Amino acid sequence: MLKLGIRVSSSSSSGRGHFERCLEIRRYINEKVFWFLDGESKFIKDKISKLDELYYENGKNTYDSLRKFMINNYLNCVLVDSYHINCKEIYNINNKIPIMAIIDKNIITKANIVICPQPIKEPNIKGTKYLCGPKYAPISNKFVSKDHKNKIKNKILISFGSYDSLGITLNAIKAVKNLVIDKSSSADIVITLAEESPIIDQVKGLIKNFSNFQLVLDSKNMEDIYKYCNIAIGAPGLSYLERMASGLPSLLIPQNKTHESLIDMWVKLGRGFRAENSINSIQKNLKFLLFNDKLRKELIKIGENLVDGKGAKRIANEIINMVKQND
Repeated sequence: MLKLGIRVSSSSSSGRGHFERCLEIRRYINEKVFWFLDGESKFIKDKISKLDELYYENGKNTYDSLRKFMINNYLNCVLVDSYHINCKEIYNINNKIPIMAIIDKNIITKANIVICPQPIKEPNIKGTKYLCGPKYAPISNKFVSKDHKNKIKNKILISFGSYDSLGITLNAIKAVKNLVIDKSSSADIVITLAEESPIIDQVKGLIKNFSNFQLVLDSKNMEDIYKYCNIAIGAPGLSYLERMASGLPSLLIPQNKTHESLIDMWVKLGRGFRAENSINSIQKNLKFLLFNDKLRKELIKIGENLVDGKGAKRIANEIINMVKQND
């Protein structure tokens, strides 16, 4: 029987993306799952199955509770999704328990299986199996859509995760605030954030006198927002893969060094379009994307072909098979 432990980043600085992709994998696991989080989170507590057990560590780079479970052989597989946890240290706790790691950049890590849903070449390293590329994007299949008849022209989404502690959303708002599409119309803007975001009051202040801005808090149906927007301004993480599956072309802006590398990869492959975190850069590149129908259609087609919404199921099957082979 599978006894899976998941150590996942869950702090506000890490955002909700790490948890969301682990949750999607968990949907294809029939047995109880043991979650190990950075700290308490009502959002996550409300999301996980009542069948599961939830444990809180003392910080984003600790794993004392997970260690106890591994030492006592309460688990037979561990999935790690965190930029702050050293998988080699986890592996050394009990090397009889197979380790899987989800990463976005540094693919050289100590684990039995390494999953990277980004467009990188799978390395050949003895003892580690690599599952790389958008084929393994652990997103919900509800985002997959090739029907774009409901998209509204010049409807722009601004979305940098739930918290956006860096405040890139603020620059994006300023960039599109006075963006004139033609002589008779301006763009309609949808902004998504969590109610707990540290920039929420600043966002509300910036848009309060503008009727063409809509602020959506704690959205439970991002697929519907993607369905109606025809351009997004956002980061290159999990949500970018969701937008690709939805046929929503994006202007990509990095939130950290990992994002810088990811955007470089997508752009070099001709599968991404970028801007820097400045009002001038966002406005200039957004205009180019808005008025370039050919580029938008190319990005839509590329996204639809790369992300099929079956990545989470593929990963779950790998977990199940690995445990069977290890028994």
